Amino acid sequence: MSLTVFHNDFLNLVEIFTERKLHHKKFLQQLIDETSHHNLYEKFEELAFTGKYVNGLLRAVKIGQSNPDVTNLQMIKEDLMKNMEKVISLIKELTSNLTNETLGEIKIKFIELSKEQFTNLTQLIDDLDQIKKYLNHLKRTEN
Repeated sequence: MSLTVFHNDFLNLVEIFTERKLHHKKFLQQLIDETSHHNLYEKFEELAFTGKYVNGLLRAVKIGQSNPDVTNLQMIKEDLMKNMEKVISLIKELTSNLTNETLGEIKIKFIELSKEQFTNLTQLIDDLDQIKKYLNHLKRTEN
């Protein structure tokens, strides 16, 4: 991934491609700005990949809770928690150069896992899933 991917309309193009509005577009733009400014493209791509993976795990847990044939639900939940922690860790890495005030806002909105933050985080993970789909599309069309 490179700077050319993150042109001004990147998030708009994600929404057009996925036919879905992003929940946390302003924060995603902050992440993209930090990624571009500090050349952290691999970290951002890892975040998008992990977000897509976590979104799949969330779907698996929902399905598994209503299906008595699913026997590995506990393993899925453990993998989910481990990867949600990874998402939070990557967010912290990507935003570590922001002001303390901005970092505090991010912590309140996404990292302190109350019910509201969990909702915000799962919405952000869904956004990252959409971004990863678009990045995959870009990779396929480049070749």
